Amino acid sequence: MLLSFFLIAAVLIESLTGIVKTTLTGFGVKLTAWADQTISIVMALALSVMGRINFFAVVSEVVGMEFDFPVAFGIVLSALILARGSNAVHDLLKSLNPGVNQMRIW
Repeated sequence: MLLSFFLIAAVLIESLTGIVKTTLTGFGVKLTAWADQTISIVMALALSVMGRINFFAVVSEVVGMEFDFPVAFGIVLSALILARGSNAVHDLLKSLNPGVNQMRIW
């Protein structure tokens, strides 16, 4: 597994979070301020568990330093990193294309 996979996974999680948010608001659900992060964490946890994504195993191979975390702990930490990474990817994409977020659709 490559480190670039984590960037792709973060983009996927950000996309899924946006879809879930749009769907929920379309059904009239009022989302709180922390709903984005909660949805992102749930998506990242699901992807990490199903895909057995362990960020620290990859970093161990790249850096040559051994992390002695239990696999489950590494997967949960990876989910938290991916969830935060998806927010960072969203912020990066927003700053690269600011005109899209300022459009009004009537």
